Parts: sequence; structure tokens; C-alpha cells
Amino acid sequence: MSPPPARLHALDYARGLAAAGIMLYHYLTWWVQPFDATSPLGRIGIYGVAVFYVLSGLTMFHVYNDKTRTVGDVGRFFARRLFRILPLLWIVTILSLSLGNLLRAQGDLAPYLVPRPATPGDLALNLTGLFGFIDWSTYFSAGVWSIGNELVFYAIFPLLVAAAYVSRWALAALGAALLGAYLLFAYVLIDDRIPITAQWATYINPANQAFLFFGGFAIGFLLRRVHVRMRVAIASIAVGVAVLLLWPSGTDQVSIVTDGNRVAFTIACLVICAGAYKLTATFPRMVDRPLALLGEASYSVYLIHPIVAAALMLTAAAHWPAAVKIPLAVAATLVVSWACYRFFESPMMRLGRRITPYPSIVVVRA
Repeated sequence: MSPPPARLHALDYARGLAAAGIMLYHYLTWWVQPFDATSPLGRIGIYGVAVFYVLSGLTMFHVYNDKTRTVGDVGRFFARRLFRILPLLWIVTILSLSLGNLLRAQGDLAPYLVPRPATPGDLALNLTGLFGFIDWSTYFSAGVWSIGNELVFYAIFPLLVAAAYVSRWALAALGAALLGAYLLFAYVLIDDRIPITAQWATYINPANQAFLFFGGFAIGFLLRRVHVRMRVAIASIAVGVAVLLLWPSGTDQVSIVTDGNRVAFTIACLVICAGAYKLTATFPRMVDRPLALLGEASYSVYLIHPIVAAALMLTAAAHWPAAVKIPLAVAATLVVSWACYRFFESPMMRLGRRITPYPSIVVVRA
């Protein structure tokens, strides 16, 4: 078996910063004020998730493209991804329902948890991850919808690998189909005259997000063996961030997910991730270590921060000023997320690898 691909630290940094940005967007929105689409945080709240999707496609290509060539390989891929995603999703789902019941009992219609009771069917869809395929608006905590999308993307990943193996044209045809669906949502299915909150179920449809995952895969496929100078990679990241934060738009977030703005912001996300992919800069340990830890624990940060918010609202902290409550919530999220990654996520991933080993290549000497 070939050695595992080298870890791409810049992608960890980008993943961690995206998770932190979404966490801050939520905490400030929940406890200070909503942010419209012209503000940096209003855009990070939407396109931080888009960056996650691009990074996911790129990371899956980097790690699994050469390991997903047989039926057995595909089974190992699915098993390992389920061990990565489902255990924490189970915990978050159960905590969300429990905390939601307590908050509803005291009259708090918390925005960080979906304010509705769970039916047995809804619970089954969440615990199995099938909600992403069947009813993507059935989730119980802020942001969990994107995990359902991610599971759908994993299902199409072997098709991307197979298409790329056949020819560039086969991959391009599949990408064109996903791009067509993406543009259909941007220009037709999502109405730029209606607030995004009224069209949320349409926006979070996996078919409206799958091109972002494909875009990450395509970046890896096209740039895998391409040398990019460090200053070009840095400039790409800078230009992408500038477009993401400064491109003109309307005030409602629907204006940044429709029409030409959707195209501009999508290109920005792709350019940022491509630059991060080819960035080879070495950062001082005092910078590298915190960003690397944040990247490693980004899945926990993303899923756990609404749980921390709900838990705080059940304590005396609910009545504290935002200037105290938000730093406390951020600190608690980071500590709990690190512990979760270290003592729960990592063991689950190791278990997944242990029970799905790749066959060893035996060399017979004459």
C-alpha cells in the first residue's frame, strides 16, 4: 500500500478559519444583531460553508483519488467517511433535542436549535444521515443541514473518480451537469425578490451545493502536479478574499446566492481554495500550531458551537451582556471542540481505519 498523502496544512488553516468565522457570525447574530449581506460576517455566514464544500472536494481528491478504484475501495471510502461524520452527528442530534426541549419549556425559541419536536422518522433520518438524501430541511441544530449535503457529496465522489479515470471529457461532462443545476438554482429556482429565509429549503438542496464539491475535486485534478509560485498562491487568496468581502450586493442574503453574484462569489471561493492548495509557506510555530489545531477540530467547532450557545442559555449566563457571553461561548466552544477531537473524533477515525484496512502489497523476490 502506498504511503498516505502528505497533509496539506494550508487547507487545515482555511478550514479552521471558515469554522471560526461561522461560529462568530452565529454568536454575534444571536446575541448582538443580524448582519446583512453587505457586511463581511453576513457573507461569511453563507460562503464560509461554501468554502467548506470546496475544501471537502479538494481534500477527498487528495486523500482518496488513488484509493477509490475498486468496489472494495469504494466500500472502504464510505465506511471511513461514516466513521468520520456520524458519531459526532449522533451526539449533536441527541443534545440538540434534549436542550431544545429544556429551552422550549422555559419559553426560549432558540435560533441555534430548530424549534420543533422530533418525530421518530425525523430522528431516524438524522441518525442515519439519510436526511441529506430524503428531506434535507429535517435537522435539529444550526448548520447540520450542510452535513446532510456532505454525505450526498460523498455518495457522488466515486462517480467523480471514475469519470476522471475514464477521461478529462467524462469528468468535464459530469461537472457541466452539476454546474447546470447550480446555475438553475441561482437564476431560476431561487427568487432574488424573496428573502432567503423564505426559500431556505430550496437553498440547502444538495443539488444547489454539489458543484462546490465538484469544484474542489476539479482543483485537485487540474493542479495536482502544477507548480505555483508562492506569491501567486498568496495573491490568489488575497484576490478571492477581496471579492468575497467587497463585491457589491443587496442587503438580504438572497442577493449573494442568486444571479451573477452567485457566480462571482463562487469563483472567489474556488480561487481562495486553489491558492491555499498550492500555498507552501511555512509559518512560525506560534501561528501554525493554533491554526492547525483549529483546522483539525473544525468539524467539532462547526457542530458544537450551537450546542454551547443553547447550554449557556440554560444558565445564569443567559442574562449576561453579549460582551461577556460571546467570549465565554467562544472559549468554551474551542476547549470542548479540542477535547472532542482529541478524545472522540480521532479514536473514531482510527477505529474506522482499523476495521477497513487496505490490502497490503506483497513483493515476492525471485
